[in-house]
Amino acid sequence: MRAALLELGKSQPALYRNLCDETGALRRHLNVFVNSDHMRDRSGLDTPLSDGDVLTILAAVSGG
Repeated sequence: MRAALLELGKSQPALYRNLCDETGALRRHLNVFVNSDHMRDRSGLDTPLSDGDVLTILAAVSGG
């Protein structure tokens, strides 16, 4: 998954800056799923991706 984000950074740098901070870590307010599994329940940014996997990036919503 880390490699996919780096590729995104090359092709869509403005989007990448909204997803990752200056250290390359995902921003805290984002939830990222590989297929139906949250990446934190797998191997985080080291989660391997396979052909056909779907990444879903959702901003966390909070408030009252």
